[in-house]
Amino acid sequence: MKRGRALVLAFLPVLVACVPTHASKPVSVADNDPLRRAIVTDVVGVLSEVYETPATVLVPVRPMVGSFDSALLAALRDKGFAVREASGVGDRFDSRVDVLEGNMYRVAVTVGTTTLSRVWVLDGANAYAGGAWTRRE
Repeated sequence: MKRGRALVLAFLPVLVACVPTHASKPVSVADNDPLRRAIVTDVVGVLSEVYETPATVLVPVRPMVGSFDSALLAALRDKGFAVREASGVGDRFDSRVDVLEGNMYRVAVTVGTTTLSRVWVLDGANAYAGGAWTRRE
């Protein structure tokens, strides 16, 4: 019995070393610069053009976590938008960045029933818009 325990204890470090660890993945593909900084600036700019900042109350439809979401919400507040974290009166708000192919990304921002989207390209240390904003009601 003691030999069995000794054998298990001897192999325990080997077994623990084989357990896979989960690497911390970004919540959004835009969590890293320069893509994060460029998209946040662009989204805040287009929302400022389309909506009146003091009159627009944004209510996120999902938990906004990660460095991209946090930077976006902070920039929107700095611009004058009211952002309510909890459900309440206001326009439903969501922002997503999806990989299209390779280094091309689609940014989609929804306010109420309106969705604005645009393609972005990440070329090494440079991020730039790959076209104009489109609007879908």
